[in-house]
Amino acid sequence: MPKPLALAALFTVGLSGCVGAGTGTASGTIYVEQCTVSGLPPAINHPLGSLTAQVAYDLKPTYFVAAPTLDADRAEPMNKVLIREQSQNTLDAADVIELSVGNVRLVADALGQPITVGPATNVRADLRLNHTCTQDFTGLELDGTITFSRFGAAASGAAPADFAIYPGDPLTASFQFDVVDRRALTLGGSGGVAVAPQVAGHLDGTFDFHVKTGPGAQEHP
Repeated sequence: MPKPLALAALFTVGLSGCVGAGTGTASGTIYVEQCTVSGLPPAINHPLGSLTAQVAYDLKPTYFVAAPTLDADRAEPMNKVLIREQSQNTLDAADVIELSVGNVRLVADALGQPITVGPATNVRADLRLNHTCTQDFTGLELDGTITFSRFGAAASGAAPADFAIYPGDPLTASFQFDVVDRRALTLGGSGGVAVAPQVAGHLDGTFDFHVKTGPGAQEHP
């Protein structure tokens, strides 16, 4: 069976345990200049802290999901996985940390070691404040490091070329991220883009869960 079809077949079968179950943390400080708070008029902006006086922030994650994707058949596939740590199960109403792994084999090879997360790395991350700010107008990207202590069937030593994440696999990690305004960093001072960032902060956290499938599984666009 071709690998993409094999994964689709796996996702049609519910595994034991609750979809979204797991444990985790994600807290630190944050500054968001453009933030509209739920229940308040959209025309009124309510900044969270300031660049020099960030406010305490706790995502309080309660829902954990992952969506593996298998690459087409080839000698060295680039299998992927998308990981979300959320404050609740409804994506559009939750604060979310999202991790995108472009090649899971590279993460498996670095099991137990800090992995750089940034704009041009194998692992990328962002923060979405869908609950804290019903509207925020600046992307909150995350730069820093993440260390996986469990990543599917990964063990010490080189992972096989076709390494992949499957339903039922464990995902356990700790991370240290800075919240960055990529637009200000790359375009600040040109084309009317402000030099001063409109978001900032720092988050430390963890997650520990198993990849689950079933009727309650969340869609991953």
